[in-house]
Amino acid sequence: MILLIILLIPFLTGSFLFLFRNNSSIRFVALAASVVNLLLTLLLAFSASASNFAINWINFMGVQFALGYDGISLIMLILTNLLFPFILLAGFNRDQKNVSQLNFLILSTQSALIGVFLAQNAFLFYVFWELALIPVYFILLIWGGDGRRSITLKFFIYTLTGSLFLLFGIIYLYHLTPGNHSTDFAIFRQLHIPESNQIWLFWILFIAFAIKMPVFPFHTWQPSTYTMAPTQGVMILAGVMTKMGIYGALRFLFPIVPLGVLYWQNTIIILSLIGVVYASTIAFRQSNLKKLVAYSSMAHISLMVAAMFVQNQFALQGLLFQVISHGVTIVALFYLVLIIKEKTGTQEFQQMGGLKLKAPQMSIIFLIVVLGSIALPLTAGFVGELLMITGLFRQSAWFAFIGGTTMILGAIYMLYAYQRVMLGEEKSTHEKITDLKSLDYLILVPLIAIILVLGIYPQPIFNLVEESVRSMQNLLSPIATVVSAIVH
Repeated sequence: MILLIILLIPFLTGSFLFLFRNNSSIRFVALAASVVNLLLTLLLAFSASASNFAINWINFMGVQFALGYDGISLIMLILTNLLFPFILLAGFNRDQKNVSQLNFLILSTQSALIGVFLAQNAFLFYVFWELALIPVYFILLIWGGDGRRSITLKFFIYTLTGSLFLLFGIIYLYHLTPGNHSTDFAIFRQLHIPESNQIWLFWILFIAFAIKMPVFPFHTWQPSTYTMAPTQGVMILAGVMTKMGIYGALRFLFPIVPLGVLYWQNTIIILSLIGVVYASTIAFRQSNLKKLVAYSSMAHISLMVAAMFVQNQFALQGLLFQVISHGVTIVALFYLVLIIKEKTGTQEFQQMGGLKLKAPQMSIIFLIVVLGSIALPLTAGFVGELLMITGLFRQSAWFAFIGGTTMILGAIYMLYAYQRVMLGEEKSTHEKITDLKSLDYLILVPLIAIILVLGIYPQPIFNLVEESVRSMQNLLSPIATVVSAIVH
């Protein structure tokens, strides 16, 4: 029952917000609900007993409304419910229109994402997958920046196309199940699909998740969408929804089409590593701070996808650790972009400079987050990326070398960005700029604490990831069986 409660709290609270007229009350109620959900999630994570929920739903299709979790789901659930309180806090004390509607959409997105990570059958997964898109679409369309209509339409077309690919794949798998048919993941894992079919079915499924992450060359919607999106919207997209694509790939591809994974493994790794170098290079050439952060996110996600397809223990541990590390770091970065925009009135580097003189505390916090983003030792980013690159090295030294450029190129463009924003001569237009406010500390200090604590003492996450890695290795066992058969 606790899973159903965690699923429903955000949506029911969001619906309840329309009864309030005061914007402060709306925000506090939404925040309180998200904090309660985080506490329930932590209780679930450290509970010794497992929990699940299932009732009959669509009987003629053999579909249950079934919620459950394993190690992978738990990591994603923790990330989601950890970040949404900060996402909601980012709207406090800011002039926003239709506050009740905005917070309802944010909480609805949270509920749908939780549903994606807890769904135990493909049909329910797809329902929540689509439900997560709808509120984000309206957040971008109503609260987005310049060009929001055309950019949001492009985002919607891309994601809807991916969803149609996923739906086709689910229908195909449904008709392969024996008897009265089913969409349960457990039954999908037992299917013995011919290799020739797995080779094309892999792409039907992978494209849906590649668009959501996004992975080169399915990324073209991302830079403009991230740049146009309101801060809370881009926090959701970069912090959590990218991980929804990673989770979908883990849940569908490896256990269901293992021969397809084997066939296309190196192709996907190479595409992902191209994405690492491409996104890092484009990031360095940016003149807009927010767009630079958007491309940096793509570079890190690309490395995570490459590690996912390497399929060894180091890479898998690094991937799941980086899921949390990247989510926390990218949310902090986008919030800093918001603060800088509010203080300077711009996101263009040529109009910035010298902010350290007026906002020394902000310069220190910005530097710590930047160091976490470039994977400096003793930060969480270093732990995840070191493990992923080690995993890549076990597959190929060249893969590890190219993947390692994430750290090198990331250090170049992020430190260069810091220099252009914080250092140099003070601009005459910056005379009235002040340092961080109490709300900014309330958001950034806990995020920085997570980045540093996990970098210095990552063992608590490894303890959680241990179960996740075990679950992932179970998912990959069909591939290991095939490889063993080929070798012998």
